Order: sequence, then C-alpha cells, then structure tokens
Amino acid sequence: MKLLRIIQAALCVLLLLPFSVGVSLASSGGPALPQQSWGFHGPFGQFDTAALKRGAQVVVEVCLACHSLKYIKFDQLKQVGFTEMEVNALASTAGKNRKDALLSAMDADAAKESFGIVPPDLSLMTKARKGYENYLYGILTGYLKDEDKAAVDRALEDDTVSDAEVKELAMLLSMDPHHPDKIREVARRIKSGDNFNKFFPGNFFAMPAPLAADGQVTYRDGTHGSIAQMSHDAVTFLAWAAEPTMADRKSAGIKVILYLIVLTVMLYAVKRRIWARIHH
Repeated sequence: MKLLRIIQAALCVLLLLPFSVGVSLASSGGPALPQQSWGFHGPFGQFDTAALKRGAQVVVEVCLACHSLKYIKFDQLKQVGFTEMEVNALASTAGKNRKDALLSAMDADAAKESFGIVPPDLSLMTKARKGYENYLYGILTGYLKDEDKAAVDRALEDDTVSDAEVKELAMLLSMDPHHPDKIREVARRIKSGDNFNKFFPGNFFAMPAPLAADGQVTYRDGTHGSIAQMSHDAVTFLAWAAEPTMADRKSAGIKVILYLIVLTVMLYAVKRRIWARIHH
C-alpha cells in the first residue's frame, strides 16, 4: 500500500506540472500579462501543427523584416508539417532557399541606423524573458489601437490634460492613476509618435507594432488573421523554434517514467518474495 501511495503522489505531481510551468509573471511595475492557453505546456502537451504553420508564415512575412532566427533553417520546417514545396515557397517569400537559415532581410548597420539598436535574434526569445510565451504575446498585442491613439490626441488638443482626462488615460494605458504627471508625460510621448506598449517595462521601445492590423497576414489555411490570432500563432512557432525537439523529449520522458514505475513494482514484488521466505 505504501508503494502505491508513492506512485500516486508521483503521478499527481506529474499531472500538476502543466499548471506550474504555465504561470507567467507581470512585467515589473506594469499590468499583469495576458494569460494564454498554450497547448504545448506540461508533460503531455503537444504543438498544434496548424498553429505552427500559421506562425511560421507570420514570422517569415513579418518578423524577418527586422529579426532573425539564426538557429532554424527553412528545411527544418518539414518537422512541423510543411511539404518540401511549401518550404520552398515560404523561403522564396523571404528571398532565400530551403537550405538557408531564417535570417533578417535587414543587416545590422541598417537596423541600428533605423532603430538605434540591432533587433535581437528570436531563436530563444520564449526562454529569455520573464513571462515566457505570455510576455511575447503581451508585447505583440500591447500596442495602442488607432482609436486609442485618437483618444490620446483628443486629451492633448489644448496641450493640457485635466484630472478627469488623466483618469480616462490611466484606464486606456493600463497605468496607475495616482501618478498623473507620469501619465501626462506618456501621453505627450505617444502624441509625438513614440512606440507605446502596455506590457513592455518602461512602456516605450524602438520597435513599432509589427502586427498593426487584422488581416495583415493572409493565412493559407483560410483562418482569419486577427492581431490576437497572428500573435498567438507567431509565439507558438517561436516556442517550437526555441525547442524543436520538445515533443521527442517529452515522449522519451514519459516512457522512462512508465518504465521506472513498472521496474519499481517488479523490484518490490521480488523483495516481498525474498523476505517472505526468510521470515518463514
């Protein structure tokens, strides 16, 4: 009975892992990150092939304009369900062939001149930021919509922001209303054209919204390309790019655990048999 309790406890811990690894942390001092359901989390989680293919399309058509995934080659996309013909077509979209890595169309000097900084490589980005996948999803969806920018412009029409307008902007920008001077400063920077993002620490950074409008990417499978959908698919693909062997690793891990459980039961049975003879 004691052995069975140990096995049950081990299985409970295993089943709870999806929930523990899925916890995301809010950006320091900012609003809580949007919590998304990622089907590949947990010991039994697997990547959605359709989402991976859509995400690869978003990354190639949008993200590679500035960023790279230097550890992934187009030919590896066959692992997520692309045919060789589809791989060649996707590579040609980026002006490359299937043997090339997913490298940015923009060289480092041009990027630094345009943004003041070289955009980071995205190969391991889902592992590199607090909040992991939820952080990247928050960044992609955290930019202001056109109507939000219009509301900021209206608040600054007379070059001043009243206390009532501060409260409205605080809700709009997900900022603390108890810091009116900071909200006014942020509003002025937004009006001047700086890139505001709710979930980026400090709120302003060099990258303008990469996914600025619904339908920006026309999915080949007919899925509607809303900003939320494109963001979720892109992050799913980036999670795969950070760990393309994850499915194999999980499969091997589950087999090893099952083997150890069976071995433990067998050894316990042998131990009982041996000591039963001694006691008798």
